Amino acid sequence: MPNSDQSRRLDPNQRRTLRLTFRVADGAVHLVSYERLPMICPPSAGEAPQPRKNGGFWMELRDGNNQVLFHRLIHSPLIGSVEVHSPDGKIERKFGEVKESIFEVLLPDNPAAESIALIGESLDLSALSATGAQQRASTELARFDIPRGEKGGMQ
Repeated sequence: MPNSDQSRRLDPNQRRTLRLTFRVADGAVHLVSYERLPMICPPSAGEAPQPRKNGGFWMELRDGNNQVLFHRLIHSPLIGSVEVHSPDGKIERKFGEVKESIFEVLLPDNPAAESIALIGESLDLSALSATGAQQRASTELARFDIPRGEKGGMQ
């Protein structure tokens, strides 16, 4: 019977996934921790959105030539909202101010990847609310080097 430490080691040929935890506070994004998981990364849905053309938020896994290897659509990291149901059946979405949030993203652990970029409309809530429902163009909000090692925290 294999020793428990050896049975937990990852096979280098096995497909792996990076679980990245980010913290957004004061208009800045920080990579808080990462972990390499022995699992196949869930696929990404649809065509890759393009900065300055599409609205919304997404993460991009990029190679050394800045080419997108993979994208993952995400919800806005700073929009805090709830559905409010009234007795008359009306449903409204109410927004509250969010000064800080934490979110996780799963990306393939691709050996060709060198960086991760957060693409989005803005991390400034006043800018988001000022433009209302109009389509807002997304730009690169933050970029991170691919972390090395099996898991760790970033400070």
